[in-house]
Amino acid sequence: MKNLVIAVFVFFIAVQIFAQDVSLSTAGISRGNQFYVDLVAKTAALNGNWGLFGGIKAGYNINKNVSLGLAGHGMIPNHLGDSYINQKGRDTLHFGYGGFDVSYKLNFSEKFSLSGMMLIGAGRVDYENLPGNDYFFIVEPGVSANYMITDWFGLGVSADYRFAAGVKYADFSDASFSGWSTDINFKFAF
Repeated sequence: MKNLVIAVFVFFIAVQIFAQDVSLSTAGISRGNQFYVDLVAKTAALNGNWGLFGGIKAGYNINKNVSLGLAGHGMIPNHLGDSYINQKGRDTLHFGYGGFDVSYKLNFSEKFSLSGMMLIGAGRVDYENLPGNDYFFIVEPGVSANYMITDWFGLGVSADYRFAAGVKYADFSDASFSGWSTDINFKFAF
């Protein structure tokens, strides 16, 4: 719960810092780049091990700095080595999460930008053979460095921290699904 309070506090402080710069006009955005879709490959800490995720983010650029959208990430359940969360001889864990995604972009040039992001939503976890499942609250703030190769395609790398609250499944706790992650984003603008 303490981590959740810290995440919410950081989010509101960040909004206040950048509020002076935000304009809700569409100046600076070409008509062809108002929507975006990012394909995401993510590695994340899970219950003392790691997991590999695939995901997607899609949304609308309100102006040249602020974007609103939706995001969803699902863990790839394959057994990928000794430190992977799903190992041979254990029940296979399924974990996914998603929600509303807001980002503020600081443009350094036409091609390069840094972004601050916040995902607020829910997660779901279950085991393949153990009955039942659990839904819980997720907050994931992060930062991203982005480079647009063309007007419609770019790459980004990001670091995030996922806060989970309300986990009550099997022997898991909030700390089991809270942790650092790194992403590679393939960015498409329309």
